[in-house]
Amino acid sequence: MSRTGDKFQRLRIFVTLVKEGSFAGAAARLQLKSPTISKALQLLEEELNTQLIVRSTRSMHLTEPGERYFQKASYLINELDELDNETRQFSGTPRGRLRVTAPVALGEHVLGPLLPKFLQQYPDIQLELDVSNDIKDMKKEGFDVAIRAKKSGTDLGLFCIPIRSLTPTLVASPTYLAQFGTPTHPDHLSKHQFVLHRGGKKLFNRWRFQRHEEPELFFEATSRYVSNHISLAIEAALQGMGIINTYLFYVEDALTDGRLVRLLPDFQQPDINRYAFYHQRRQLSPKLDVFLRFLEQEIGLER
Repeated sequence: MSRTGDKFQRLRIFVTLVKEGSFAGAAARLQLKSPTISKALQLLEEELNTQLIVRSTRSMHLTEPGERYFQKASYLINELDELDNETRQFSGTPRGRLRVTAPVALGEHVLGPLLPKFLQQYPDIQLELDVSNDIKDMKKEGFDVAIRAKKSGTDLGLFCIPIRSLTPTLVASPTYLAQFGTPTHPDHLSKHQFVLHRGGKKLFNRWRFQRHEEPELFFEATSRYVSNHISLAIEAALQGMGIINTYLFYVEDALTDGRLVRLLPDFQQPDINRYAFYHQRRQLSPKLDVFLRFLEQEIGLER
């Protein structure tokens, strides 16, 4: 790579180097040789007259100017990739990279099992699924679709489609119920033990119940066991550690085969809304359009 080489290529190498955390990782990702990565960084720092990365034999980290440069460069590279993809896709064939971010549990229990089917239907699409309970900046981090609970993204100029809501339900194992009894009214919950789930900074322990037109009832649960991973919390409930309030489709199989029992079926809890956010008009992006239609077919979009 010469000094007069492609500036965008050097930016791409720098961004990839930071994301991978090593020269070898960046070289493997970009299918280049490690000396090429090192030379590109050297040229970029010489052009800017600024050190972007502090390197040692065992580690590397961004300088303060390097951190700012990385954020802007990431945005430019994502925009360039999106522009390239949009231009290529005017042929009408869905193709290119599609990046999706979703909460951990939704990714694990819903999207994870479905996405291989999507990729089989659209072999020219490369899909990357990021699961995290943190709200991601879609444009800055280059995500095409974000699935999450809050509608705040519309304030950032994002398009939004509501997808099928999640239905909370109380369940417990037969072993637990044999030992502690089966509650038949929310007032009985104070005598029971619970397994709780934490999503990000929020602890899901405040519950609302309503039966027909009766006044709402509220309950705040405490627990000896809290997990930030729904699967682990469900496993604890399966082992008889207590009642868990989780989403119905996470435990449908366990309810069907009797490993868990649904509690308080006469009392309803408010559904939890979920939305698919995207920042590009779907009619301009075949890959985005087919993915949203796939969600509609497989998990149901609400219009």
